[in-house]
Amino acid sequence: MNIQKVYAIYFSPTGATKSVIKSMLSEFDIPQEVIDLTSYESRNNSYLFNEDELVFIGIPVYGGRVPITAENRIKLLKGNNTPIVLVATYGGIHYSNVLHELQQIVNPNGFMTIAAAAVIAEHNAINIDPNIKIAAGRPDAQDLSAISAFANQAYMKALQLDGFKNLVIKGKIPVFHRNKYPALPYGDKKCNKCGICIKLCPVQAISDPRKKAGQGCIHCMRCTKHCPQHARTYIKLMRVGLRLLLSIASRGEEKQSDFFM
Repeated sequence: MNIQKVYAIYFSPTGATKSVIKSMLSEFDIPQEVIDLTSYESRNNSYLFNEDELVFIGIPVYGGRVPITAENRIKLLKGNNTPIVLVATYGGIHYSNVLHELQQIVNPNGFMTIAAAAVIAEHNAINIDPNIKIAAGRPDAQDLSAISAFANQAYMKALQLDGFKNLVIKGKIPVFHRNKYPALPYGDKKCNKCGICIKLCPVQAISDPRKKAGQGCIHCMRCTKHCPQHARTYIKLMRVGLRLLLSIASRGEEKQSDFFM
């Protein structure tokens, strides 16, 4: 297959997935285009891709699931027997059946899965509690080397394919409900109401920087990550509970990325 163009597409509130996806394309010398599905303004954007184009698409794992916001925006992508590489970044706990779930979202829209990866990235909970060290500093240099090798293998596979079949990604119907947390982020006394959190929220769940986010909040931690005053936070009880929960769930194990070709 003659690949004419490569796309890097991602939903990446805190930037980890964006970094991973863009690093995959860093060594390609053919035309490239980046499509960011994160901003609220992108929610209704639709795109059409051809069979001589290769798509790398990345999402973060939220509680073992594809974020509902990402799913809704990905469904607006349409392919025409377009080869696609699925990438899920996860914070060192588990990625469950998320690659299978992501494949079930893209395949009906004209895409053909040729490769997939579950990549370790710093857990977004670090943005609300520096004492949480789950996957801190990931992806590291070793991860990036493996990511680059995987991307090149996927690209070479796309060049060689003609009438290929979908990669079989085993999985089950998702058993985890998408997370709904009772606690919501708010601005503490350091907040100067600059409005950056309002501007960056992927779902426009913030109306007043000093008040709690609305029930539409997806707990992506984008507002806590990018607040210049470091004023976005959660109630102390939730922070302590989350730290304990993640510590137990991770079991102190250093997870590695998984690649499927």
